[in-house]
Amino acid sequence: MLAALAGAVYLLRTKPVVEPLDKVEQPWLVAATKVGLGDIQPRLRLYGEIVAGREVELRALVAGEVVAVAETFVDGGSLRQGDMIVAIDDFDYRAKFDELTAQIGEATARLEEIKARRNSDAAALRRDQEMVILLQRDVKRMNALSGRGTVSEKKLDTARMELTKQQKTTEMRQSGLRAETAHIKQQEAVINRLHVGLRRAERNLQRVRLTAPFDGFLADVEAQVGKRLSANDRVARLIDAGRLEARVTLSDGQYGRLVSEGAPNSSQNGTLVGRAIEITWQVGGHQFPYKGRLDRIGARIDSASGGVQVYIRLEGVDLSKPLRPGAFVTITMADRTFRGVAQLPESALYDSNTVYVIEGERLKKRQVELIARIGNDVLLRGEIRNGDQVVTTRFAEIGPGQKVEIR
Repeated sequence: MLAALAGAVYLLRTKPVVEPLDKVEQPWLVAATKVGLGDIQPRLRLYGEIVAGREVELRALVAGEVVAVAETFVDGGSLRQGDMIVAIDDFDYRAKFDELTAQIGEATARLEEIKARRNSDAAALRRDQEMVILLQRDVKRMNALSGRGTVSEKKLDTARMELTKQQKTTEMRQSGLRAETAHIKQQEAVINRLHVGLRRAERNLQRVRLTAPFDGFLADVEAQVGKRLSANDRVARLIDAGRLEARVTLSDGQYGRLVSEGAPNSSQNGTLVGRAIEITWQVGGHQFPYKGRLDRIGARIDSASGGVQVYIRLEGVDLSKPLRPGAFVTITMADRTFRGVAQLPESALYDSNTVYVIEGERLKKRQVELIARIGNDVLLRGEIRNGDQVVTTRFAEIGPGQKVEIR
């Protein structure tokens, strides 16, 4: 036992001692992006909906039974401008037109009769007036002869009576002529009133055929052959195929940036109207690109989101294109130009105003200003220079002086 105890003590006293090594600092493996300052005009990627820029409710303009419809008069059917949509039975309207035409002919003949009678009365009046002049001369002459006793009083009285009688006849003729003139005006008014009715009947006769006011697609079809329509009954809705628009909402930040710069090639600063825009409709694994221009800004601002709606009018759309209202589309448009900024991944920004630059193997803290957010990137300006390596890897221990290694 004593020998074993002595051996253990010997072993403990003679065991090798391992000298501790100096602690070596381990670098963090990080990703970094090189800074490139310049003028950047990013592209906004937005999402919107296709809406009808113009659509009308087609309504029956006259009442009657539908006797014919267009072959494409179905939901989704297409029509060219001037194509017949529905035709209403025109018997009553044609009969009214013919009846008024006959009444106008009758009234015109009556007018001619009255004019002829007036002309006859006018000629008779002229003869009566000449007779009055002759009788006045005769009475004057008899008055002179009566003073010398050549003509008896009875003969003079007879001449005066004839003059009075002729004057009365002339006055009656004048009264009749004025009456005939009034009858002519009255008959002309009757003819004018009949012409108004004839024009109305002619318009109603034309309205029995409802035609397309422009190229478009039909929706909400509500009439067919045999159905009786009342005036103003809805027939269908027609969407203008040549005036489709994309409706999109810009955020406050986006709208403010674009308005502050103004539209390119526009003489009016502060307006977006006229800006060229690209629209892409993706359906069934296929993409259909369209061109467009911003047509107008919405009349209201969304109080809930604060966004501003804008409408983009598509170019080159017609009946041959597959695009329809309700489609969701991707909209790409140029943002404003930012001067002297760097575009970096959003992960490079700390606390909205700090980035870390690699100098040697150590991190340096730099103050920056956040200019804008573009998708997953940020535009920065501040204490950064061309060629700086900015850390884009996020870790909790990051700070000034931290040793890093770019992977």
